[in-house]
Amino acid sequence: MAERKKLDLKEIFFPTLSLFVICLVIAGALAGVNAVTKEPIAANEKSGADIAREGIFAQASFENCGDYYIARKDGELLGYCIDSQAQGYGGPIKITVGLDAKGCVVKVQVINCDGETPGLGQKVKEEGFLQQFIGKKDAVQVDSIASATYSSQGAADAVNKALEIYREVIAQ
Repeated sequence: MAERKKLDLKEIFFPTLSLFVICLVIAGALAGVNAVTKEPIAANEKSGADIAREGIFAQASFENCGDYYIARKDGELLGYCIDSQAQGYGGPIKITVGLDAKGCVVKVQVINCDGETPGLGQKVKEEGFLQQFIGKKDAVQVDSIASATYSSQGAADAVNKALEIYREVIAQ
């Protein structure tokens, strides 16, 4: 008959304490990395949105109105830019929608779709896909990219959210 080994408190306490300390150190390191990278990430996203607006209305000045931006050039209203996002296949798809003074889409710029599958879902940022939104004023139905239905629908949902903001906030 095998002898039963007597359970020693040291055999439980020290490994448990060691694991606790390791987890505490790793959690602290992750919190530190988050604190260090939070502001640069936010600045990059803001910069991406600024670049997107300038790509829609070149050489315009933009007035931030909270939910949207008014684009003017030499005091004349060019239109509006609305930042929006919706869930794609691999994460949020962030876009900027440019609308003329009457609320028709003039251009869509994808700010971020990094979570989407390279070669499939990231095709939502290609000009050929984005062209189907031009001239739209109401809810958009899209021709989906083959094998990237969720990504395509996410981009369409983001455009539709921007159009809804226009109807509810600007057009009134």
